Amino acid sequence: MTQAESPDIAIVRLGEGDSAQFAIGALPRAGRLPFSKVEVHATHLTVTGQDGTTEELGSDAEPLAPAVIQQLLSDEGLVFAELDEDSGEPVATERMKG
Repeated sequence: MTQAESPDIAIVRLGEGDSAQFAIGALPRAGRLPFSKVEVHATHLTVTGQDGTTEELGSDAEPLAPAVIQQLLSDEGLVFAELDEDSGEPVATERMKG
């Protein structure tokens, strides 16, 4: 027996290259990208979607890799990508700058 997939959960990639970090989160739903606000903390990010929903990416207990934070603070910014569950290809992307 299989369960129906929840449309509220997404697989996301934070960053590019060897520094990329993967997570399963609820944020990338229709109406949330592009982000209206991104706050940088030592171990995580707080992002606010266009629909007003705020979510933490990473935490003190499960910190983002330092390279992910560094990419966000760089001139190029951090690529946030929602990935297709089957193919692993990006279905929505956004470049965030902190």
